[in-house]
Amino acid sequence: MNQLDEVVKFALYQCRARNNPITETLASYVAQTILNKRTNKFYLEEKLNESELNELKNETLNKLSNQNAPDLKTIQLQIQYDSAYVEMELQRQEKIKKQSNETGKYIDDVVTLEIKNAKDFEGLTTLYTKMFHYLIYKNKELIEDPINFDAQAQFNMDKEVGAALESVIPRAALGPFVSLNPSEKVTQLVELANLVIGIRLFNKKIGKGGVSLSSLEDLTKYNARELSDQIKQIALETIEQCEIYTTFFINQDKFQMSNEDIEKYKDELAFLRQYLSYILSLQEDIEQSEAMIEQNRIRFIKEMEDLKKLLEHKSSAPKEQVYPKFALLAQSHIGLFEDKQISIERVELFRLLVDLRKMMKLSMPLAIQKQCKQMESTQPDNLALINYQPESGVQRLLPQNTPDFMQTQLDYFGFCIWSVVKKNGLLIPGKPSLGVFRYRDKNCVFSNEIAINEFLSEPQRYLTGVIDICRQKPHLIRLFRVEENFKNLNLKLTFESGSLLSNKLMVDKDVQTPVHFIEKNLDPNYCWNEWELRRKAIQMANIRKRQTKASQTILSNFKVDSEAQVYEMKDQSTSTGQNKGLNPLRPRNYIVGLRDKSYNQQ
Repeated sequence: MNQLDEVVKFALYQCRARNNPITETLASYVAQTILNKRTNKFYLEEKLNESELNELKNETLNKLSNQNAPDLKTIQLQIQYDSAYVEMELQRQEKIKKQSNETGKYIDDVVTLEIKNAKDFEGLTTLYTKMFHYLIYKNKELIEDPINFDAQAQFNMDKEVGAALESVIPRAALGPFVSLNPSEKVTQLVELANLVIGIRLFNKKIGKGGVSLSSLEDLTKYNARELSDQIKQIALETIEQCEIYTTFFINQDKFQMSNEDIEKYKDELAFLRQYLSYILSLQEDIEQSEAMIEQNRIRFIKEMEDLKKLLEHKSSAPKEQVYPKFALLAQSHIGLFEDKQISIERVELFRLLVDLRKMMKLSMPLAIQKQCKQMESTQPDNLALINYQPESGVQRLLPQNTPDFMQTQLDYFGFCIWSVVKKNGLLIPGKPSLGVFRYRDKNCVFSNEIAINEFLSEPQRYLTGVIDICRQKPHLIRLFRVEENFKNLNLKLTFESGSLLSNKLMVDKDVQTPVHFIEKNLDPNYCWNEWELRRKAIQMANIRKRQTKASQTILSNFKVDSEAQVYEMKDQSTSTGQNKGLNPLRPRNYIVGLRDKSYNQQ
């Protein structure tokens, strides 16, 4: 165990002894940031002596013991929310990957099945069974509660899927499917699954089936859809609180506060800004999900109404009209089902954020907050005061000279880095109306003209100063999104499933490739049935003994067992030549006039 691990174990033990338990991730993060503040490194190159090690232990413990510190609350917010978000994404991707692999296995079973010809009854029966199993699996993916899906429901679903499959492609009509190439078979199977699901959805609507399928009301009316209004309300309240703190720091000279209180207010503002960034990100995800849900809902209703009109008073309809609508109906239902699952995950993240926000108590007095609400939080812009020189190496982007100005990505989360460096981590939003200043691929905005002029004189100083401030205040690393400058920060967020998350939100697995590669040379066309191999062997051996009665050639594979394949020479080869056994001096009689009837008449 190295010395850094020893510091983490010491902090964990002492915090538990003080009835203040913490996670190993938080202890490791705090210990590394304290070490980085001293040595500009997140790891130990040289072994510390006993006094230095004890000093590092005590400082780490003191930092972790103050659970109500705003900067520590911000770190806890970042770790818990990021880990929960990525854990949900990993679980969702793992579920999608598992379903994709299972679907691929069922499709491979159908595509790789060898059938002799379109009249092979046993082969077609096997193919039909495999297609049925594939459809059953695709329908099971749409079950919301698999635990309560009993045997009776399974039987009813199997019966519905079998009837739908028989109506789309009967067993006797599998001949054209057998003649398709593998890629065409895959396409036909996917379309077949959508058709079967669409048929079952229509049957559910008219009350004749659709077991285990969720209704449109269940997919569109649930508690998660009310989350959007709650998030908007919380976002507005958080923005108002941020404005109060920002106004306080702009008019700081009008208040008599101690430096300790001012630093505490800065950390509280950082917590609010980080909390607001998570809320806005969650709100954006929910708005996109709501847009997709509404789009799929409208399409579902439209296709269902069209199918009702086509099949309302008819027992059948042309497949060219109803099949595309069944497919679109299934696609919209699947989209609604997936969007609902994502929305439920967003509800869990929202509840986590609300719980973390309740744990953070703001210390600014209400009297000061009321005064800040009545003060001016912004100052008028004066572009004439900006002393911009193109020779400074800084590029100035304005709406007049930049077509995609509104889509410009701002670095440091849009905060004024002059305020961050000059005022020890103070978060004041920059004003894009003053221009975006690009230096070394960093797009920076500033809160006033003085900040811009000082940045233009020494741009590198402020870019370096932001990293130094993040080293002193590690809770700003994730907020500013500057993790690339702290690549050696060995931050690992441990999940319940055992997976790890690095500081770049990437999964860190212990083993990504097998140690010993095992080559598998499997022939998909090889027949593993011993009796089938024997039957083919007997058939091939019987070819040599089989006789045919058709005309034979020299290169024919089916030769008879006789020694000669041509007739023997006749005794008399021609009617005019000398015949064997006849007297050449004997006069011969010739028959003439057979080819010309007129000659015979003469």
